[in-house]
Amino acid sequence: MDKETLVRLAQPAATFALAISIFTLPFIAKASTKMYVDGVLYATPIKIECVSGC
Repeated sequence: MDKETLVRLAQPAATFALAISIFTLPFIAKASTKMYVDGVLYATPIKIECVSGC
């Protein structure tokens, strides 16, 4: 395959990937608002702080 053919095939693939990411963003955002840890519902994510140099 030459470079022109690769570019011609890559553009529709990139457009499709962008469409999928835009379509799934609301589902990902909704899923990240609730988190269960040991059966307990937390409305906000847990903050993790590294104290001994990560």
